[in-house]
This record gives sequence, C-alpha cells and structure tokens, in this order.
Amino acid sequence: QGFWPRQPRECKGTFAAVEIERACLMEGVDTSAFKDVDEKGFVPDDVRNGFFRKLRMQQANRSCFECTARNPTWISLSYGVYLCLECSGEHRRKGVHISFVRSVELDRFSPDQMVQMAMGGNAKAWNHFKAHGMGKTSDAGRPADYNSQIAKKYKQQLEKDSKDYCAKMDVACKAPAQVPVKADPVDEFADFAGPPSPSVLQTFKSAPAVVQQPPAPVQAKPAAAAPASHVIR
Repeated sequence: QGFWPRQPRECKGTFAAVEIERACLMEGVDTSAFKDVDEKGFVPDDVRNGFFRKLRMQQANRSCFECTARNPTWISLSYGVYLCLECSGEHRRKGVHISFVRSVELDRFSPDQMVQMAMGGNAKAWNHFKAHGMGKTSDAGRPADYNSQIAKKYKQQLEKDSKDYCAKMDVACKAPAQVPVKADPVDEFADFAGPPSPSVLQTFKSAPAVVQQPPAPVQAKPAAAAPASHVIR
C-alpha cells in the first residue's frame, strides 16, 4: 500500500529515542490511503492490514505490552499498545472507559484510530510507565495502574497528539454514533412515590378535560294497588 515511503537516512536502524521514531514514522505516513472510507467512516480491510503489518514490524510491538507473549494481534486503542489474547481479556474487564480493546485482524478502524496507534506503540508506553516505576520493563516490574493519574494523563496526551496530527494532515475523524433518546418510563406509583415523571405530566396536560354530568334524579316508583279483599268498604 505504500504507507511509508523511503525514510530519511537518520531514521534508519535502531532508534535512540522513541520520539524520533514516532516523528519519522508519522512523517512517512501516506495519509491519502485514509481517504477511502466507507459510509461508516472505516478504512478498507486491506488498508488496515498493510498499516498494522508495518507497525507490528517494530521490535517493541512484536511482544505483548503486559507479558512476554510474542506476535500480539490485539490492541488497547486507549494507550496505543499491543496485547496478547489473554492480556486483552484483562484489559476488557477494566471497561471501555479505561481501555478500549480491538483486534488488528477482525475489527474495523477509522483513520483517526489508526493514527493514534501510530502515535503510540509499546516502546513509548513502556518508557512512560517505567519512569513512574510501573510496567514490565520497570525495575520493580509491578503492573501499570490504569486507574492512576499517571495512566490517565498518558491516555489524554496520546489522544491530544493524535487529534492535532489529524487536524494538521486533514485526516477525517469518525463521527460518534447517535444515541437514541429513550422515552421516560411511566411511573405507575407516582401518587405514592412523589411527583410523576415529565411524560406523565405531559399526558395529563394534553388530554381533553372530561366534564362530569350530574346524576339523573331518581324517580319514585308508583305504589302498588292493594288487593280487593283488603279494600275497606
């Protein structure tokens, strides 16, 4: 697909700094390949495959971010890291608000999501968490705390860098899905539990007023005639 044309000479070989690698990588991305998206904003599968094939060739991305498993095919889009199947399950259990997990072989991707993965990578995340005593490459070797402010700031910065690059290179971002608005449930016990819901109030306001008619007067029944044998003469 020609995502990365010939890179500058200083970018070849082993990179001394992750930031240099990231800058060279992103400058070489042919973002015109991201223009061909479907009606939902996703790139074709062959574009996705070529993109991740190139990223996964980087030495740091050839093993799982959390363990020693080789050739991971899952990612945490939130942190831009590569995960094995088992560790991807651990990330899923944290919830999508903590770690948004995707498969590089099975799932669809929007252009901005792919840019975020190129801006991230295992090496960049390892360096960040290692500086704070977390991650498998740290001296302590303790797992990264994804509920910590350290993790949250890293995720926010990665998202910001990706959005800035998308704006600079005119890469479209996938529009968020519209969430249908649910109607208010009818409160059958409104008189007992407090004020009724707005939908119930609206029902009462829009309903025509019912005029009650006064009850009809009760007519007295005529007295029954006495038998002839009881008539006093």
